Amino acid sequence: MVIGQINKIVILGATGLVAKETIKAFHANGFKMRLFSRSIEAQNYPNLETQKGDVFDDADLDLALSGCDAVHITLSQLDEFKAVERIVEAAKKMNIKLISYVSGATVCEENRTKLSFIDAKYKSEQLIKESGINYLIYKPTWFMESLSLMIQNGKANVMGKQPLKIRWIASEDFGRLLVKGYQNPDFYNQVFSAYGPESLTINEALQKYIKVKHPSISKVNNAPFWLLKIIAFVSGNKQLKEFIPMFEYFEKTKEAVSSETSDRLLGKATTSLQIWLKK
Repeated sequence: MVIGQINKIVILGATGLVAKETIKAFHANGFKMRLFSRSIEAQNYPNLETQKGDVFDDADLDLALSGCDAVHITLSQLDEFKAVERIVEAAKKMNIKLISYVSGATVCEENRTKLSFIDAKYKSEQLIKESGINYLIYKPTWFMESLSLMIQNGKANVMGKQPLKIRWIASEDFGRLLVKGYQNPDFYNQVFSAYGPESLTINEALQKYIKVKHPSISKVNNAPFWLLKIIAFVSGNKQLKEFIPMFEYFEKTKEAVSSETSDRLLGKATTSLQIWLKK
Protein backbone atom coordinates (compact mmCIF):
# COMPACT_ATOMS: atom_id res chain seq x y z
CA MET A 1 0.00 0.00 0.00
CA VAL A 2 1.72 3.22 -1.15
CA ILE A 3 1.08 6.14 1.18
CA GLY A 4 2.39 9.54 0.13
CA GLN A 5 4.97 7.79 -2.09
CA ILE A 6 6.38 6.03 0.97
CA ASN A 7 5.78 2.30 0.80
CA LYS A 8 8.49 0.61 2.87
CA ILE A 9 10.30 1.95 5.93
CA VAL A 10 13.38 0.59 7.64
CA ILE A 11 13.27 1.12 11.41
CA LEU A 12 16.82 1.56 12.71
CA GLY A 13 16.82 0.80 16.42
CA ALA A 14 13.73 -1.40 16.26
CA THR A 15 14.16 -2.89 19.73
CA GLY A 16 14.40 0.41 21.61
CA LEU A 17 12.21 1.50 24.50
CA VAL A 18 9.35 2.96 22.42
CA ALA A 19 9.86 1.12 19.13
CA LYS A 20 7.10 -1.42 19.79
CA GLU A 21 4.31 1.17 19.53
CA THR A 22 5.98 2.85 16.55
CA ILE A 23 6.03 -0.47 14.71
CA LYS A 24 2.38 -1.14 15.62
CA ALA A 25 1.33 2.30 14.36
CA PHE A 26 3.08 1.91 11.00
CA HIS A 27 1.72 -1.62 10.58
CA ALA A 28 -1.85 -0.58 11.43
CA ASN A 29 -1.68 2.13 8.76
CA GLY A 30 -0.53 -0.11 5.94
CA PHE A 31 3.18 0.61 5.78
CA LYS A 32 5.64 -2.16 5.02
CA MET A 33 8.65 -2.32 7.31
CA ARG A 34 12.05 -3.82 7.80
CA LEU A 35 13.10 -3.92 11.45
CA PHE A 36 16.83 -3.46 12.04
CA SER A 37 18.72 -3.81 15.32
CA ARG A 38 21.80 -5.44 16.79
CA SER A 39 19.65 -7.54 19.09
CA ILE A 40 16.45 -8.16 17.15
CA GLU A 41 15.07 -11.70 17.07
CA ALA A 42 12.87 -12.75 14.15
CA GLN A 43 10.63 -14.95 16.32
CA ASN A 44 9.48 -11.87 18.21
CA TYR A 45 8.11 -10.35 14.99
CA PRO A 46 6.65 -13.32 13.10
CA ASN A 47 4.74 -11.24 10.53
CA LEU A 48 7.42 -8.64 9.83
CA GLU A 49 10.78 -8.57 8.05
CA THR A 50 13.72 -8.33 10.42
CA GLN A 51 17.46 -7.90 10.02
CA LYS A 52 20.08 -8.18 12.73
CA GLY A 53 23.05 -5.91 12.18
CA ASP A 54 25.11 -2.87 13.13
CA VAL A 55 24.76 0.63 11.62
CA PHE A 56 28.56 0.90 11.77
CA ASP A 57 28.91 -2.03 9.38
CA ASP A 58 28.61 -0.73 5.80
CA ALA A 59 27.32 -4.01 4.41
CA ASP A 60 24.68 -4.32 7.15
CA LEU A 61 23.54 -0.73 6.65
CA ASP A 62 23.31 -0.99 2.86
CA LEU A 63 21.30 -4.17 3.17
CA ALA A 64 19.01 -2.55 5.73
CA LEU A 65 18.20 0.40 3.43
CA SER A 66 17.98 -1.63 0.22
CA GLY A 67 14.50 -1.55 -1.30
CA CYS A 68 13.17 0.95 1.26
CA ASP A 69 11.74 4.40 0.62
CA ALA A 70 12.23 5.83 4.11
CA VAL A 71 14.48 5.48 7.15
CA HIS A 72 13.27 5.99 10.71
CA ILE A 73 16.14 6.62 13.12
CA THR A 74 15.49 5.89 16.77
CA LEU A 75 18.86 5.22 18.37
CA SER A 76 20.16 5.29 21.92
CA GLN A 77 23.93 5.29 21.97
CA LEU A 78 26.70 7.67 22.94
CA ASP A 79 28.12 7.90 19.39
CA GLU A 80 24.77 8.83 17.86
CA PHE A 81 26.08 11.59 15.58
CA LYS A 82 28.62 9.26 13.99
CA ALA A 83 25.83 6.75 13.41
CA VAL A 84 23.59 9.39 11.81
CA GLU A 85 26.49 10.50 9.57
CA ARG A 86 26.78 6.97 8.20
CA ILE A 87 23.02 6.57 7.84
CA VAL A 88 22.67 9.82 5.90
CA GLU A 89 25.48 8.88 3.52
CA ALA A 90 23.93 5.46 2.95
CA ALA A 91 20.51 7.08 2.44
CA LYS A 92 21.90 9.31 -0.29
CA LYS A 93 23.48 6.33 -2.03
CA MET A 94 20.30 4.24 -1.80
CA ASN A 95 17.98 7.04 -3.00
CA ILE A 96 15.97 7.18 0.21
CA LYS A 97 13.02 9.60 -0.08
CA LEU A 98 12.48 10.45 3.58
CA ILE A 99 14.40 10.34 6.86
CA SER A 100 12.59 10.60 10.18
CA TYR A 101 14.58 11.15 13.34
CA VAL A 102 13.80 11.01 17.05
CA SER A 103 15.56 13.92 18.75
CA GLY A 104 14.57 15.42 22.11
CA ALA A 105 12.41 18.18 23.61
CA THR A 106 15.38 20.11 25.04
CA VAL A 107 17.60 19.86 21.96
CA CYS A 108 18.47 23.32 20.65
CA GLU A 109 21.56 25.41 19.90
CA GLU A 110 21.44 27.05 23.33
CA ASN A 111 21.62 23.70 25.14
CA ARG A 112 24.07 21.84 22.93
CA THR A 113 27.13 22.78 25.00
CA LYS A 114 25.55 21.56 28.25
CA LEU A 115 25.66 17.84 27.51
CA SER A 116 27.41 15.74 24.85
CA PHE A 117 24.24 13.70 24.34
CA ILE A 118 22.31 16.87 23.42
CA ASP A 119 25.12 18.13 21.20
CA ALA A 120 25.08 14.85 19.26
CA LYS A 121 21.35 15.11 18.66
CA TYR A 122 21.60 18.79 17.66
CA LYS A 123 24.36 18.04 15.12
CA SER A 124 22.36 15.06 13.84
CA GLU A 125 19.33 17.31 13.27
CA GLN A 126 21.41 19.80 11.31
CA LEU A 127 23.03 17.07 9.22
CA ILE A 128 19.65 15.58 8.29
CA LYS A 129 18.24 19.03 7.39
CA GLU A 130 21.21 19.71 5.12
CA SER A 131 21.22 16.26 3.50
CA GLY A 132 18.95 17.20 0.59
CA ILE A 133 16.60 14.36 1.58
CA ASN A 134 13.07 15.05 2.85
CA TYR A 135 12.91 14.78 6.62
CA LEU A 136 10.66 14.66 9.67
CA ILE A 137 12.31 15.53 12.97
CA TYR A 138 10.42 14.75 16.16
CA LYS A 139 11.30 16.16 19.57
CA PRO A 140 9.54 14.04 22.19
CA THR A 141 9.66 14.80 25.86
CA TRP A 142 10.02 11.99 28.43
CA PHE A 143 8.21 8.79 27.56
CA MET A 144 5.95 7.21 30.17
CA GLU A 145 7.66 3.90 29.46
CA SER A 146 10.90 5.27 30.94
CA LEU A 147 9.36 5.27 34.43
CA SER A 148 10.01 1.53 34.68
CA LEU A 149 13.76 2.23 34.49
CA MET A 150 13.59 4.13 37.78
CA ILE A 151 12.58 1.03 39.71
CA GLN A 152 15.67 -0.81 40.93
CA ASN A 153 16.03 -3.44 43.65
CA GLY A 154 12.50 -2.89 44.84
CA LYS A 155 12.92 0.88 45.21
CA ALA A 156 11.82 3.93 43.26
CA ASN A 157 14.91 6.10 42.77
CA VAL A 158 15.34 9.58 41.30
CA MET A 159 18.64 11.42 40.86
CA GLY A 160 18.48 14.93 42.32
CA LYS A 161 15.35 16.91 43.17
CA GLN A 162 14.02 17.21 39.57
CA PRO A 163 11.56 20.06 40.22
CA LEU A 164 10.64 20.79 36.59
CA LYS A 165 7.27 19.80 35.14
CA ILE A 166 7.40 17.39 32.18
CA ARG A 167 4.62 16.75 29.64
CA TRP A 168 5.03 12.97 29.65
CA ILE A 169 4.01 11.23 26.42
CA ALA A 170 2.90 7.65 25.84
CA SER A 171 4.77 5.85 23.06
CA GLU A 172 1.40 4.91 21.56
CA ASP A 173 0.60 8.61 21.06
CA PHE A 174 4.07 9.22 19.68
CA GLY A 175 3.59 6.45 17.11
CA ARG A 176 0.32 8.04 16.00
CA LEU A 177 1.92 11.49 15.58
CA LEU A 178 4.82 9.97 13.66
CA VAL A 179 2.57 8.15 11.23
CA LYS A 180 0.52 11.30 10.59
CA GLY A 181 3.70 13.04 9.53
CA TYR A 182 4.47 10.23 7.10
CA GLN A 183 0.97 10.24 5.64
CA ASN A 184 1.03 13.86 4.47
CA PRO A 185 3.91 15.04 2.24
CA ASP A 186 2.94 18.63 3.07
CA PHE A 187 4.32 17.99 6.54
CA TYR A 188 7.76 16.91 5.30
CA ASN A 189 10.81 19.03 6.14
CA GLN A 190 9.38 20.19 9.45
CA VAL A 191 10.27 19.78 13.11
CA PHE A 192 7.53 18.60 15.46
CA SER A 193 7.37 18.46 19.22
CA ALA A 194 5.72 15.46 20.86
CA TYR A 195 4.27 16.28 24.27
CA GLY A 196 1.60 14.64 26.38
CA PRO A 197 -1.57 16.29 27.74
CA GLU A 198 -0.42 16.96 31.33
CA SER A 199 2.62 18.24 33.17
CA LEU A 200 4.11 16.29 36.08
CA THR A 201 7.48 16.30 37.82
CA ILE A 202 9.42 13.04 37.79
CA ASN A 203 8.47 12.50 41.42
CA GLU A 204 4.78 13.09 40.75
CA ALA A 205 4.78 10.75 37.76
CA LEU A 206 6.78 8.06 39.53
CA GLN A 207 4.52 8.20 42.58
CA LYS A 208 1.49 7.54 40.36
CA TYR A 209 3.41 4.77 38.61
CA ILE A 210 4.39 2.85 41.74
CA LYS A 211 0.90 3.17 43.21
CA VAL A 212 -0.44 1.11 40.29
CA LYS A 213 2.53 -0.99 39.19
CA HIS A 214 4.49 -1.44 42.41
CA PRO A 215 2.10 -0.94 45.34
CA SER A 216 4.62 -2.48 47.73
CA ILE A 217 6.88 0.56 47.21
CA SER A 218 5.70 3.30 49.55
CA LYS A 219 7.80 6.28 48.49
CA VAL A 220 10.12 7.79 45.90
CA ASN A 221 13.72 8.30 46.97
CA ASN A 222 15.64 11.38 45.76
CA ALA A 223 19.39 10.87 46.05
CA PRO A 224 21.48 14.09 46.07
CA PHE A 225 24.04 14.40 43.30
CA TRP A 226 26.98 14.82 45.68
CA LEU A 227 26.19 11.46 47.26
CA LEU A 228 25.74 9.75 43.90
CA LYS A 229 29.10 11.08 42.73
CA ILE A 230 30.82 9.64 45.80
CA ILE A 231 29.12 6.28 45.24
CA ALA A 232 30.10 6.29 41.56
CA PHE A 233 33.72 7.13 42.41
CA VAL A 234 34.09 4.58 45.18
CA SER A 235 32.29 1.78 43.32
CA GLY A 236 33.75 2.56 39.91
CA ASN A 237 30.24 2.31 38.45
CA LYS A 238 30.68 3.62 34.88
CA GLN A 239 26.97 3.61 34.11
CA LEU A 240 26.21 5.73 37.16
CA LYS A 241 28.97 8.17 36.19
CA GLU A 242 27.37 8.54 32.75
CA PHE A 243 23.83 9.07 34.08
CA ILE A 244 24.63 11.70 36.71
CA PRO A 245 25.43 14.54 34.23
CA MET A 246 22.28 13.70 32.26
CA PHE A 247 20.02 14.05 35.31
CA GLU A 248 21.87 17.21 36.40
CA TYR A 249 21.06 18.62 32.97
CA PHE A 250 17.37 17.69 33.09
CA GLU A 251 17.01 19.12 36.60
CA LYS A 252 17.67 22.60 35.15
CA THR A 253 16.58 22.38 31.50
CA LYS A 254 13.01 22.85 30.33
CA GLU A 255 11.34 21.58 27.16
CA ALA A 256 12.61 24.01 24.54
CA VAL A 257 10.17 23.61 21.66
CA SER A 258 6.60 24.88 21.42
CA SER A 259 3.93 22.27 20.67
CA GLU A 260 1.74 24.71 18.71
CA THR A 261 2.70 23.52 15.21
CA SER A 262 2.56 19.85 16.14
CA ASP A 263 -0.82 20.22 17.87
CA ARG A 264 -2.29 22.08 14.89
CA LEU A 265 -1.01 19.80 12.12
CA LEU A 266 -0.75 16.38 13.74
CA GLY A 267 -3.25 16.66 16.57
CA LYS A 268 -2.64 16.51 20.30
CA ALA A 269 -1.49 13.53 22.32
CA THR A 270 -4.44 12.48 24.48
CA THR A 271 -3.16 9.72 26.77
CA SER A 272 -2.72 10.89 30.35
CA LEU A 273 -0.49 8.97 32.73
CA GLN A 274 -3.55 7.64 34.56
CA ILE A 275 -5.06 6.32 31.30
CA TRP A 276 -1.72 4.80 30.29
CA LEU A 277 -1.42 3.05 33.66
CA LYS A 278 -4.89 1.56 33.28
CA LYS A 279 -3.94 0.16 29.87
